[in-house]
Amino acid sequence: MHHVLMNGYKKISCIALLAAVQLVSAPVAFSAEDELRPEQISNAIEQAKNWLIRKQSPNGTWKSAMRTDETVVGATALVVLALANAGVDADEQAMKKAITWLREQTPTDTYSVSLQTQALAMVSPKQDLAILERNTRWLEERQSSGPGVTGGWSYGANRSGADNSNSQFAILGLHEAQRAGVRVNSNVWTLSQKYWEAAQRLDGSWSYTAGGGNGTGSMTCAGIASIWITNEHTERPDAFVNGTNIACCGGGSSAKPLENGLQWLGKNFSVTRNPPGGQQWLRYYLYGLERVGRFTARRFIGTHDWYLEGAKMFVSSQDPLSGSFQSKGSEDAVVATSFALLFLAKGRRPVVIAKSHHGPRNDWNQHGHDISHLVEFIEKRWREDYPAGLSWHVLNTQEANTQDLAQSPVLWIGGTTGLDLGKEPGRRLREYIDQGGFIFAEATCSEGAAFDKSFRQLVSEIFPEPEHQLSLLPPEHPAWYAEKTVAPEFQRPLLGVDYGCRTCLIYAPLNKPENESPRLPSLSCLWELAGPSYSEFDEPIRKQIDASLAIGANVIAYATNRELKKKDELFVRSQSEDVQQDSIGRGQLTIGKLRHGGLCDAAPKALANILRAAARELGILVDDTPAKLDLIDPAIFKHHMLFMHGRQAFVFDDAQRKNLREFLERGGTLLADSVCASQPFTDAFRKEFSAGLPDHTIESIPNDDPLFSASTYGGFDLRRVTLRAPAAGGGPLSSEKRTVPPQLEGIRMGDRWAVIFSPFDISCALEKQNSMECTGYDREDAEKIALNILLYSLNQ
Repeated sequence: MHHVLMNGYKKISCIALLAAVQLVSAPVAFSAEDELRPEQISNAIEQAKNWLIRKQSPNGTWKSAMRTDETVVGATALVVLALANAGVDADEQAMKKAITWLREQTPTDTYSVSLQTQALAMVSPKQDLAILERNTRWLEERQSSGPGVTGGWSYGANRSGADNSNSQFAILGLHEAQRAGVRVNSNVWTLSQKYWEAAQRLDGSWSYTAGGGNGTGSMTCAGIASIWITNEHTERPDAFVNGTNIACCGGGSSAKPLENGLQWLGKNFSVTRNPPGGQQWLRYYLYGLERVGRFTARRFIGTHDWYLEGAKMFVSSQDPLSGSFQSKGSEDAVVATSFALLFLAKGRRPVVIAKSHHGPRNDWNQHGHDISHLVEFIEKRWREDYPAGLSWHVLNTQEANTQDLAQSPVLWIGGTTGLDLGKEPGRRLREYIDQGGFIFAEATCSEGAAFDKSFRQLVSEIFPEPEHQLSLLPPEHPAWYAEKTVAPEFQRPLLGVDYGCRTCLIYAPLNKPENESPRLPSLSCLWELAGPSYSEFDEPIRKQIDASLAIGANVIAYATNRELKKKDELFVRSQSEDVQQDSIGRGQLTIGKLRHGGLCDAAPKALANILRAAARELGILVDDTPAKLDLIDPAIFKHHMLFMHGRQAFVFDDAQRKNLREFLERGGTLLADSVCASQPFTDAFRKEFSAGLPDHTIESIPNDDPLFSASTYGGFDLRRVTLRAPAAGGGPLSSEKRTVPPQLEGIRMGDRWAVIFSPFDISCALEKQNSMECTGYDREDAEKIALNILLYSLNQ
């Protein structure tokens, strides 16, 4: 938008500035070490949204500093795009007015045509397909031709020149139009790719025009994003179809111009200036930086967490009075605020999966677009819950620590050769799983025997316990239907590891065909084919691709429960959750965990997480490595509280019943829950405790009991909590949530509850493993219930 849309700077008078200083505090300033809280980003987004809506003209438009008819179209479309990405529904009054006005316009400027296309492709692609088609033909016809400019775009109908800013916007508009269903002439992509490759400088950067001076951050971002898009539409995929045959494993895409551009950007990275210069086009550059990070699936550019650093800058520079982002260069406030809003909103899209980058060489990326296409498929299905979209990233697993791994709920590991995941991969991946992570893996090519052997060894390192080994997933496993049912003829062997409350790892091994039938293409291979060429394939090929996408979506739906955290919500992780006590000291709270025969360690981290929550929320000194105790062990009497859970029936003998009764009569408290609301465990619990305490009865704890009060013992208000249960009926697996009083049972001894039991799940929730197949409490409420019971026990 150089020289047209972003010119102008709205100055604040000294009097107004003085008044603002008196009325509001200064913007928040961050150092590199300061934490950025999710609510600060949410607040910045909300303020920017509200300011833009207040600036709307009565006819539904927004005006930039250069108030020509064309820039009004461009500015209005840009604001609509920003508001839509920030969660403003198309049915809201401001959006309805703007969209209605946009539909009536026929722009003749590259920026405005592109922005109108992008906005309508996002908010109403089906309804406005004719406009998208018209704009696509306009952009195709205006592609430049001539020495040094062929394949680019300039302003309006000028085909004899080209600049990289107009050319970027044309590519963005065409890309979104094709995603919405408009076919773009393939020659347009080919010419554009040649244009961008020729325009790149020797150092990897791009300038405003080919050969037109030093490279800049804003134009290098334009070049990287445009190369990424044109590669998507022109590059031969890493899998291809020849008649009825599918060839896989092209070796992974590695576009040299793109990588060179990323290297330049990493070396010159900044969020406070447009490299290598100053404030000129700063927010335009950051708008492009977000796109580079998202398109290339990078959490880091160079050594910089681009979103975290950029979000800190925006939060600290937002006008605290108005909520706008005032220009410090060439953008006016409407345009600058829209760019800031696009960065903050699009950049925080939830990460649904990470793709493991591991050695040797490029083996991890045999299909360069596989995960991108899978996430696009899921994004379309989950649009209602995540209207701004989803994202994914590449993770260097060789160097990643547990916190790095935890930035994504699912880790994809693929390849053909032996794995090199760095030091102690078994320990790091076990910690990742213990924190709620999920591993999805595949031997991606027919030559993957070495990978298969290596991955099975890795699983044995992650799970040395004999009870947690790879086994074939049964036909009723949600991997076949959680999101979309997979027909039996397209199912393939999938192996899984059941750990805690769920399957936490799913592996697609080498497919060994029977009776000399053809080997099924790998999931990764078929995902690779789900790109722009998908519609050109014959129906049998498309059915295979559809089934592979369904399997991928099913596994991710199962692993995440379709409940994803925004990127910024993962920045700040409570230090106390990771604190490990060196030894048990005086004054530390300990809770014993009872052994029994009903899968007593079904959720192995649940009790430790209760104790860590007590340290974090209540300031209690704890030992978060609780001992496992038999009821006949005298050590139970050193604890004021015991904990037990399970998934199967169990039986106590007379000695165990005697010790249980003595522990409770001495003033001890026992907390128990039925993992995943297991009916066999619930029945056994009621039977055994009735037999062990024949003079006492199990009864429902009243809703008005002080146990549920925030004031009596200093806990939480639990009069209403969220209970999850599998949704009834056919279709994708999902959970229904109801707000209800806690449904706990107890056994009284005197005037206190000595035994407190939940027939609904608490433990899986405490392990961050809410399952769509289980009935139980949400994680937050499960933790509060456990903490209230702990406080209750300490006050008896």
